[in-house]
Amino acid sequence: MLSLSDHFDVLLQKIEPDGERAEFARDVPALVRDYLKQHEDIETVEPYSRLAGSYARCTAIKNIKDVDLLLTLHRRYRKKEPEEVLEQVFSVLGGLPDALGSSSKPVIRRRQRRSINVHVDEYDFDLDIVPAVVEHGIDKPLTIPDRDWSRWVETHPLGYADKLSELNGKHQDKGVPLIKLAKHWRDEHMCYRRPKSYWLECLVYHLINGGTISTKGRSYAALFQSVLASIAQDFRQYLEQEGKVPEILDPMLGNNVAHNWERAAFETFMRRIDESLGWAERAIAEDDKEKAVELWQKVFGAEWFPTEKEVEAQKAMRLCAAALSGMIFVTPEGRLVTGKQEHPAIQVPRQRFYGEL
Repeated sequence: MLSLSDHFDVLLQKIEPDGERAEFARDVPALVRDYLKQHEDIETVEPYSRLAGSYARCTAIKNIKDVDLLLTLHRRYRKKEPEEVLEQVFSVLGGLPDALGSSSKPVIRRRQRRSINVHVDEYDFDLDIVPAVVEHGIDKPLTIPDRDWSRWVETHPLGYADKLSELNGKHQDKGVPLIKLAKHWRDEHMCYRRPKSYWLECLVYHLINGGTISTKGRSYAALFQSVLASIAQDFRQYLEQEGKVPEILDPMLGNNVAHNWERAAFETFMRRIDESLGWAERAIAEDDKEKAVELWQKVFGAEWFPTEKEVEAQKAMRLCAAALSGMIFVTPEGRLVTGKQEHPAIQVPRQRFYGEL
């Protein structure tokens, strides 16, 4: 008998990053890193560059469209004006297409507020290269140039990535999947005025880290309903105050990452939260599983939240693959499960029969 947890497992599989684009997101930054490391007109220091953003934190979903790359610079650059440093990086990247020698040559598309954007037309893929001055070591906060503010600002993305990994491990590896579900929910319900992905990451991080949401022994259905309910409750006070928007604090530096959240966008976000919370609460209270699935499809999209047949097909495929690899077990209750088991279970011998010709 399939459980609702099986449906969420398949949903999480479906929103995983596309394999081909994930490889591209891994390989191109490495080539850019080597190019910048060897360039005579820019002085980088170890580790020369580091991936940052959702791809580096394993919180990216579906079709990866961009990757952030920190370009670690010598501390002497801190004495220069932010605009000057960004212009220098822009100039150095001008030779990147020829250096890579690829048929899908990158195009230096534009200067941005805190980075230089490199666009690869063939894959419609963006690489945002962020100059970051290392003053006290790579494990400490870095400073990056801000063109609009004409000053250097602190950031600590690598520290946050470590904290998120630690949080995920302490909470049964459910933190990162919850973040992915929140991002997918946002994509499904908001075409415009979307809150940024990092804001959602911080929201979920604080809910778990602060103890508002307990993950132990709880299903993703119950957890996501709690995420919606907690946001609705915590942000209601701001919605009731004219012109107000809530703060979302950076887990490392404590600054408000949502400082530019517009009131109209916040109101839209809260309408979507309330709407989905209603469906989630009804789904959890529903005894009829088929009706519960229909309600969850409203929350996550009918295209993404799987039907019973789709879950059965996915489970059968996993069991076949596990049987061929010798990683299928029979539990004391007689259920077939895959992967190593913490509790007593009998391992089914590896299968080598592939059917009659």
